[in-house]
Amino acid sequence: MYSRYGSDDPVPHRMNLIRRAAKSARYMALPALGAATAAIVSSMSRVAGPLVIREGVDKGIIPQNTSVITNVALIFGGILVAQYVSTRITLYMVAWLGEKFMMDLRNQVYSHVLRMDMAFFGRTKTGVLVSRLTADIESLQVFATEGVISVVGSTLMVTGVSIALFVIDPFLATIVMLLMPILVAISVHFGRRSGQAYRQVRSQVGRVLGALQENISGVREVQANAQELRQEERFGAIDQTYYQKGMAAAKTVVTYFPQVDMLRVIGLVLVLFIGGNRVLDGEMSLGSMIAFLLYLNWFFEPIVQLANIYNLLQGALAALYKLYGLMDEEPAIQEALETTPLAPEVDGRIRFHRLTFGYSPDEPIITDLDLSIPSGQRVAVVGATGSGKSTLVRLIARFYDPQAGKISLDGIDLRRVSFADLRRTVALVPQEGFLFEDSLRFNLSFGRGDMTDDEVWEACRAMGIAEWVESLPEGLDTPMRERGNRLSSGERQLVALARALAVDPAIVILDEATSNLDPGTESQIEDALESLLAGRTSIVVAHRLRTARRADRVLVMEGGRVVEDGTYDDLAGRGGHFAELINTWESS
Repeated sequence: MYSRYGSDDPVPHRMNLIRRAAKSARYMALPALGAATAAIVSSMSRVAGPLVIREGVDKGIIPQNTSVITNVALIFGGILVAQYVSTRITLYMVAWLGEKFMMDLRNQVYSHVLRMDMAFFGRTKTGVLVSRLTADIESLQVFATEGVISVVGSTLMVTGVSIALFVIDPFLATIVMLLMPILVAISVHFGRRSGQAYRQVRSQVGRVLGALQENISGVREVQANAQELRQEERFGAIDQTYYQKGMAAAKTVVTYFPQVDMLRVIGLVLVLFIGGNRVLDGEMSLGSMIAFLLYLNWFFEPIVQLANIYNLLQGALAALYKLYGLMDEEPAIQEALETTPLAPEVDGRIRFHRLTFGYSPDEPIITDLDLSIPSGQRVAVVGATGSGKSTLVRLIARFYDPQAGKISLDGIDLRRVSFADLRRTVALVPQEGFLFEDSLRFNLSFGRGDMTDDEVWEACRAMGIAEWVESLPEGLDTPMRERGNRLSSGERQLVALARALAVDPAIVILDEATSNLDPGTESQIEDALESLLAGRTSIVVAHRLRTARRADRVLVMEGGRVVEDGTYDDLAGRGGHFAELINTWESS
């Protein structure tokens, strides 16, 4: 389903998209009715203006009747007031409806994305997701706040003006309507060409955003390898394509509007020539002629607006198609309809039952694995790159589900454990600690939003970072920059460890969480980890010799299988895979 994102193909099932959007916005029906009523009043007030002017010219100015002129001026003033008030109400109500719908939709999409599984994020580019929540939402927002007003107002104006033209002079109105087939043909052709052109522009937006996100995230690698020029050329090629598609879309616009203006001029010339002669022949009053010319100018204007808004509508429908497609994609990891609660005091026993898993079902990474980890045991998982170490611990955190077999926690199938129970029980610290752009307090208490400052400080003391936090200018209120860039990698990891352990989990997973620490920082946390991991089941993906030495048990993985299992000393003395790893570590 998600593969359709970024497609240049026309949007299918337009009416279904519109009905779905309308259904999701049913709660705004009453404000929408109020906005529609105000729009009708605004349009009808404007349409009434030339008719009042006609009366003023024919019955006031020509016969020099000052009382009629006074009355017409008062009526026209009242119409202007009604138009002003109703237009303001319309603009405000439509803006409120559009912004409210966008806010709700943005929150729905964001909430849905947060609940998607890790496989989804593995196959979906960050730039595409950013494009969904920015460019696509913006396309909808422009249509909802500007397009809807124009559609409603223009439709009402065309209808009202058409009726007024026939009321004033059916003969002249019929002549004007002869231009309609040409105008409609030009507008339909414009709509088709511009729709295709702007679909391609919107498709390229996601690629531009993706390239920007990738290069900004990887700017250190770019500069470290002196590849600025190369990346500039790569981005320039993507941006050039964006420019070309934008210019192709612009060409359709610069072709259409002069043609419409030409038709409008032709209409005005015809009305001036034919209508002028009818006035001279006494078949039409001067006031009617003036009113007709005013209406004729207004007649073309809303039609041009409707044609222009067709692009906004196409963009909005394309955005809806992509956003609803995203929201329709169900996460592969879902909570069971009937869950089995864990005991308040979790033992932390983990069992793999003949488990097989691969990120692609045809390429298993772990095959037919049977493994038991008793409560409170500290297990180090070692092996070469690609042996399945990180995959093993991600399965325990249920970031993925196996294709065959199962994992049980305290004898309960992990798939039957509620997400709330699982997250309070299992804490995973990855290799690179991620910090949010918020206060240090927010980051430390992220795993438990209800933590008090005393509990936060307790976690800091347990991790041995209390003095460091106190030394910061603003203490717990110290703001963290994006990704915690104002801290060293070691400090970021200490905060991530404190955050995980503040949850007081029964199971702690360290996915190479100490591999990025400098010797001084690593030494600082080893004693803290020793006491904090005591009594907890812990699985440590180890890349360092002493990390494995501190474990109760060492699992050596190769090709997705546990090829050696035992204590550090036992495996070191066998002369097998683990002994080879020790030699590699010592030599490096």
